[in-house]
Amino acid sequence: MPRPKRIWYPGATYHIMSRGNRRISIFQERADYLHFLKCLKIIKEKYPFDLHAICLMTNHFHMLLKTGSDELWKIMQKLLSIYAEHFNHKYDFTGHLFEGRYTSKIIEDEYYFMEVSRYIHLNPVKAGMVIAPADYEYSSYSSYMGMENDIDQHRENGFSKSQSMIGDLITTSHVLNYFPDKSSKHYRAFVEGRISHTEHEQMIRKDMKEDDMWLPLGSDPSDTLKC
Repeated sequence: MPRPKRIWYPGATYHIMSRGNRRISIFQERADYLHFLKCLKIIKEKYPFDLHAICLMTNHFHMLLKTGSDELWKIMQKLLSIYAEHFNHKYDFTGHLFEGRYTSKIIEDEYYFMEVSRYIHLNPVKAGMVIAPADYEYSSYSSYMGMENDIDQHRENGFSKSQSMIGDLITTSHVLNYFPDKSSKHYRAFVEGRISHTEHEQMIRKDMKEDDMWLPLGSDPSDTLKC
């Protein structure tokens, strides 16, 4: 039975996720994260798009992406194929790196758009990998916080390199336009506030077919921060 065709039109916005086949880590070391970001930059130059949020986990990644005049499948097919080719050659890996078809949910509601943005930036917190979203290296959250100066303290471990690359890819204006004075402090309150958004989180997880088995190996969802 043929798979249903994805809905697309110029300017369509999506929540996108893809994970490693059999939950394997698609990023083995820092250089792999950086190479993925490099690949994404190359694809962005070929098929221009707006990237509103990104988070690279160990065995999967999330993106909030608005297409331009090119279909989503062109962007994702090229991105996944060139990264997988690099990974397979580097680690002498055979077979499919990514599990089946990437997951995408078209977003046509601004409220849902904002919830996805929050969901993506809280992903490493929910996985128990960091306490605060700004502490996670491979996320666009620091770009929203304007933490370029704070990044200097992480220079020795390469944090600034990844954040610089993400900063070159990310577009923050659309999200920040929803807040007074386009302030990052209001966005931070939205993301990190203690008001429960469990219902929205569960809805997004259902849309993306993401459950606790999608967390990085070794993560305990019972230990994650409740927001």
